[in-house]
Amino acid sequence: MSQRSSFRNEKERDWAYPIGFWSALITTFGGIIYFLVILGLILTRQFTFPPSDAIQLFGGISSLLLCPMIVTTMVCLHTVTAPEKKALSQSSLAFTLLFAMAVSINRFTQLGAVRQSMASDIVQGLDWFLPYGNHSVMFGLEIMGWGWFLGLAMLIAAPIFSGGRRWLMILYGVLGLISAIAFLAGSPLAVIGFVAWGVILFIITGLLTVYFKQRK
Repeated sequence: MSQRSSFRNEKERDWAYPIGFWSALITTFGGIIYFLVILGLILTRQFTFPPSDAIQLFGGISSLLLCPMIVTTMVCLHTVTAPEKKALSQSSLAFTLLFAMAVSINRFTQLGAVRQSMASDIVQGLDWFLPYGNHSVMFGLEIMGWGWFLGLAMLIAAPIFSGGRRWLMILYGVLGLISAIAFLAGSPLAVIGFVAWGVILFIITGLLTVYFKQRK
């Protein structure tokens, strides 16, 4: 029985390394593209807040595509994590799933019900569901996902690693939680989270790309 279990674990890891590599790589490139687009708009003084409809559409599609990639990366990380640290990787995966659900609900609603209602000129009560509207429920979901849940996921996963990966995950977690708590408190410090999921996250996934490549 132990030999079968060992063989099954080896086969799982054989699949997890390349899948983890590609999912982390796709996430990294997606994040770089998004960062360059926003940076280009800032440098050319075309960036506004709230962002234009085109940028919101771009951001919504990007998030819906990146969320499954981040979940897949964390699934593969859990698969290849040493048995004595699997409680950490599994807990991190659970919080990553909650992150993906919160963000995906927001973005799917934005691209579906909100966009279709605005196209039909049905705007009554829509403010609560606009991505960046005043007292927006959906913006709260976004901060809860990227800040609270993914922040917890990164903090819990950090002890799995050493060196740069560990400290970057801790940094993301700290900034994410500060952003989430500041949002609840109505503080402008909530914007600090954009540094975490706009820059730090994709450095982390870039390092995870190297991790999966080297371990294989």
